[in-house]
Amino acid sequence: MKKIIIITTVPISLSTLVKGQAKYLSKFYDIKLITSYSSINSEISKYEGVEVKSIDMTRKITPIKDLVSLYKLYLYILKEEPAIVYSFTPKAGLLGMIASFFARVPIRIHNIVGMPLMEAKGKKKVLLRFIEKVTYFFSTNLFCNSFGLKEYINKNLTNKKINVIAQGSINGVDTNYFNNYLDNDEKIKLRESYDIKKNDFVITFVGRIVKDKGINELVESFINLSKRHTHLKLLLVGDYEDHLNPIHIKNKKLIDNLNSIITVGFQNDIRNFLSITDLFVLPSYREGLPNSLIEAGSFGIPLLATNINGCNEIIENNETGILVEKKNAKSLELGIEKLLLDEELYLHIKNKVRNEMIKKYNQNYFWEELKNEFKIII
Repeated sequence: MKKIIIITTVPISLSTLVKGQAKYLSKFYDIKLITSYSSINSEISKYEGVEVKSIDMTRKITPIKDLVSLYKLYLYILKEEPAIVYSFTPKAGLLGMIASFFARVPIRIHNIVGMPLMEAKGKKKVLLRFIEKVTYFFSTNLFCNSFGLKEYINKNLTNKKINVIAQGSINGVDTNYFNNYLDNDEKIKLRESYDIKKNDFVITFVGRIVKDKGINELVESFINLSKRHTHLKLLLVGDYEDHLNPIHIKNKKLIDNLNSIITVGFQNDIRNFLSITDLFVLPSYREGLPNSLIEAGSFGIPLLATNINGCNEIIENNETGILVEKKNAKSLELGIEKLLLDEELYLHIKNKVRNEMIKKYNQNYFWEELKNEFKIII
């Protein structure tokens, strides 16, 4: 059995973004996982049925720590002698591709799932651009999780061939798992536990509470809408990242102090929150192909997102959701209000969105295509 080592920077990616992928691939390959140390690594290993090797990596730029991580990765990969090293997330990609090159791994695949440099400026943009190019240089193959991102990379960073697996995504979505399974009484009880009234309209965001996810614009538009529509609630599912990409302090205070804005922090299982959601929003500045939109759409929830690559591949405007301008609070406000006022459009989207997500992003279909891609490359 050929051996594949999969590397990601932080364990949460294994327990959420690519959950189940290693378990599926282990039917055909000897799979080993590498990620930073965490108390959940043993749980990941048990669920996936494969070994998880803990090698600490940071998402920040830390040259000394990165060199230590690189050396540890090199030693482990050299000992294991895999046929493929497969990485995703920027730091894991950089260190994993360099380490596997020097360990003489014949196939080195990096999957590009996001592009921080799209929103970076000045010296940071130059550095991030350099890091991406180094990662691609040491890779033998490149994957990408959306067609729009592939186009951007080929235009701005490399002319190497880039493959998009299936219809995009990094793992597809388990559309049976993400299904609106609660009955009305259960939903009412759940809403009441968060002080959400039966007739309140719940707008939900899932992700990091950071500037690049459009949280500043989301809060601003929500405040304006609440003046005209008093039955609105904003539900934020995710953690702040004040050390990397903080939102405006004024908006953080509003989130913390307004009863109409509910925060629940990071959640391993978001299904209960999706079950009480009327509209799912992702006003992000940049994405690869966001799984959160697919998951919400699989729940049969109308979607609203910025018209950027990835989001505009998932959402067909006025069919499975609404697309609005990025970094534009007014456009976001008008998009949300359109779905509040146009009941016919809202119901049209609601009735269509789940079937479209199943058709394009079913997880079993994605896994099969990924397995076939590995087979072709080997």
